[in-house]
Amino acid sequence: MKYPVLAALAVAVASLHAADAPKPAAAAIPTPPPAKIVKPLTPDQIKQAWTMLGFSIASQSPMPQVNSQLDLTDEEVDLFLAGVRQALRGEKPKFDPAELGEGADAMFQERVNAKAGKWGKVNDEFLAKVDADKSVTKTASGLRYKILAPGSAVKPTKESTVKCRYEGKLVDGKVFDSTKTRNNEPTEFPLSGVIPAWTEGVQLIGVGGKIVLYCPPAIAYGEQGQGPIPAKSVLEFEVELVEISKAK
Repeated sequence: MKYPVLAALAVAVASLHAADAPKPAAAAIPTPPPAKIVKPLTPDQIKQAWTMLGFSIASQSPMPQVNSQLDLTDEEVDLFLAGVRQALRGEKPKFDPAELGEGADAMFQERVNAKAGKWGKVNDEFLAKVDADKSVTKTASGLRYKILAPGSAVKPTKESTVKCRYEGKLVDGKVFDSTKTRNNEPTEFPLSGVIPAWTEGVQLIGVGGKIVLYCPPAIAYGEQGQGPIPAKSVLEFEVELVEISKAK
C-alpha cells in the first residue's frame, strides 16, 4: 500500500442566470415576486462560513483518509495544515522537498504499515467475538449477520433499488456514517452499486426489516479503505429496509 498523496484542491463558484423567455405581445405581464431579503451574517457567522467552506472542501478530499491511515498527532496535524496553507497561498516550502525523497516515503510507509498491523489485530479480535455469538450467522462470503426483524415476505434482489436507514461503525465503536445525521431520511441506492456485504445482506430482509451486518474487508472497502475508514477495516452496520423502490 502506498501512503496517501493529496491532490490539489480547487474551488469553483458557479452563478446561474435565467434568461427571460419571449412572450406573446397580448400576454399579460406577470407581477414579479418580491425580492428575497437575505439577512446579513453576523461577524461570528462570517467566521463560521469560512470554516464551513474549509470543512466542506477538506471532507470531500483525501484528507480524512490521510489522518485515518497515518494516525496523526496534534503536532503533525498542525504541520500538515501549514503545508496546506502554503499551497493555498501559492507559496513554496522553505526547504527542498527533493532532499526528503525516499526518507519521507519510507517514514510514511512505516507509519501506514504500523497502523494497519495494529488495526488488523483489533479487527481480528472483534471478529472472534462476533463468531462466538451463537445468534450470528456466517455465510460463504465471510459475511456475518444477525436479523433483528425479518420484515415483509417480499425481499429485494441484487437488481433492486432500495431505500434504507443505517448506521455504520468501525470495530472501536466510532460511527463513520449514519442517516441519523441527515434527519434520519432513508438513502436510496441500487443494491448492485454498494459494497458486496450490503448487496448480500440486505437481500435477507423484507420491507420493515432490520439486520446487523458484520463485514470483513474483503467484502467491504478492502486493502485501501475509504475516507474515514482505515484500510483492512471490519465494519458493522445496522440497516433498516424502508422501501424496495424499484425491482426488475
